[in-house]
Amino acid sequence: MLVKPWLFLLAAIAAEISGVTTMKVVSDSGSWTALLFMYAMIGLSFYFLATTMQYLPMALTYATWETIGLIAIAFIGFRFFGEQVSTLKLVGMGVLLVGVMLVNLGVPRQVEES
Repeated sequence: MLVKPWLFLLAAIAAEISGVTTMKVVSDSGSWTALLFMYAMIGLSFYFLATTMQYLPMALTYATWETIGLIAIAFIGFRFFGEQVSTLKLVGMGVLLVGVMLVNLGVPRQVEES
């Protein structure tokens, strides 16, 4: 297993989380600095996502990026912005995690190692 693409994917997820969290701040404050930071982070996230796709299959890359990002954003919304996390939302996130694991298991090993 190559470590490099997974590091790019983690960077893409971190940038996405930063951008989306900043999006919430921008929606509340209207700060131009925060808006520019948000666009920079989202752009950086897509750059790292595209770089990851040079090494890993698109379905695996996108499913992992979106699921981990969604779970992190749901936690941040709950912890810092007072948003609610219902049982149904938690079940939905669990289903997404299972889906990512199944997508990962479906990736031929020689594709991932090339």
